[in-house]
Amino acid sequence: MRGKTSPMVIVVGAGPVGLATALSLHKRGVPVEIVERDDRPGTHSNALALHPRSTAMLKEWGILGSLEADTLQIKNLVYCDLNGPRYNLDLTKIPGQESGLLVFGQDHLEAALIGPLEKANVPIHWNSRLSGLNQSEDKVEVHLEKLIESMSGYAMARLEWQVDREITARCRYLIGADGHFSMVRRGLGIDFPKVAPAQSFAVFEFKTDYAHNNEARIVYTDEGTNVMWPLPGGYCRWGFEIDESAAEKYSREKDRLFVQVGNQGYRTLESSMLNELLATRAPWFDGSIERFKWRMIVRFEKRLAPRFGRDRVWLAGDAGHVTGPVGMQSMNIGMKEGRELGNCVADCLEGNNETAVLEAYNSKREMEWRAIMGLSKHFSVRDETDSFLEHNVDKLFGSIPASINSLPQIADALGMDLVSV
Repeated sequence: MRGKTSPMVIVVGAGPVGLATALSLHKRGVPVEIVERDDRPGTHSNALALHPRSTAMLKEWGILGSLEADTLQIKNLVYCDLNGPRYNLDLTKIPGQESGLLVFGQDHLEAALIGPLEKANVPIHWNSRLSGLNQSEDKVEVHLEKLIESMSGYAMARLEWQVDREITARCRYLIGADGHFSMVRRGLGIDFPKVAPAQSFAVFEFKTDYAHNNEARIVYTDEGTNVMWPLPGGYCRWGFEIDESAAEKYSREKDRLFVQVGNQGYRTLESSMLNELLATRAPWFDGSIERFKWRMIVRFEKRLAPRFGRDRVWLAGDAGHVTGPVGMQSMNIGMKEGRELGNCVADCLEGNNETAVLEAYNSKREMEWRAIMGLSKHFSVRDETDSFLEHNVDKLFGSIPASINSLPQIADALGMDLVSV
C-alpha cells in the first residue's frame, strides 16, 4: 500500500476472524487486502476448538483437510465437580452438533486460512498499524503506520516497535477484525461497555499422559469455572478461573520470564500454582505434568458494542464483543460473522441495498450476542433437570459451545428450556 493502491475492501486484523472475512470476500471475487500490526500469525491462541458450523465452513472452503491431520475430535463435554464427572453431554446426539468439536494446535487454524489467501496473492501487510480513518460518501480513507523493530534497554535489550513511515490507502469498505482493542471501533467512536463482570484464568498447557477419551471436562467449584481441553500430540490445556490478585505469589518477576503474546505481556506462572489448583479443584486428574508450552494469567472482559458499524466501516469478532473462553464462543461466532459480513459487503458492491443489507447484519449481531451473553435469554430448569446442572445453571451459559442457532437444541439436551429474560 503506497497511497495509490485502492482495494475494494481492507480488513484490519489477521487473526482467524479477519482471515475468514478476507477469504469470504475473495471467494466472492472482491479485491481485498489485510493489514495486521503484528509481524506474523499468532503463536498462542486463547481459542482452540471449532464448533460444527465452523468446521462445515472450512470444509466448504476446501481447507479442512489441511487442518484435520493435527486435530482431535471432542465428542463429549463432561461436567464435573471435585469428585469427578457429574453429567455427560454427548454432542453426537444433538441435532447439528453430531460432528463434535475439532480441537487443534495453536497455530494450525491461522495457517490453514492463510494458505489459500497467499496462493491467491491476497496481500497481507504485516507490521501495519491503523492510526486513523475518514469516511466519505463513496470511500474510506485509511491511515496506517508501518512499524519496524528496534532495540532498547541497557542491561537487557528488548525489542520494541517504532513507526518507520506513514501510509494512506483508500477503499470502498473497511472491516475491523482487530480484536478487543480495536482501532477501527475507536475510529468510529463506538463505545464498548462492560455487560458482565470480567473473568481471569490461570492457563497451563503441558505434556501429559492423561487418558482423555476424547472428552473435554468443565469443572464447577466454589472458586469458579475450570476447564480441561485435551490437545493433539499428548498435550492438554487447563484453565482455572481465579482472582487475578491471588496469582501474584506464583508469578516470577524476572524479565527473562516475561511472556509476550501479540501486544500483551504476561508474567510466567510457577508450576506450583498448577499443582495447588489441581489438588483443590480437580484431585481426580491423574495425568502427568511434563513439558510446559505456556502458562500465564489471561483476563477476559465481557463487553458488547451497541453497534457493529456504520456506513462503510463495520466490525466482526472481538472488535464488537468479548466473552469468556470456556465455550469457545467468541472466535467461532466471530468467524461466522466475518463470513456473513464479507458476503454482505460483496452484495453491496454488486448493487444491493447497502443500508438494508448492513443494518440487517447489525441487528443479527446484537440479537445473537445479547442471547449468548445471557442478557436476553437464559436456561430454565424442568422437573427432570439433573440436580447438578440445576445447581450450576447460572454458569452454564458461558460453558457451552453454542451460537444462536444451536442454543435451543443444547438446552434440550441439558434437560432445560431456553426462555427470554
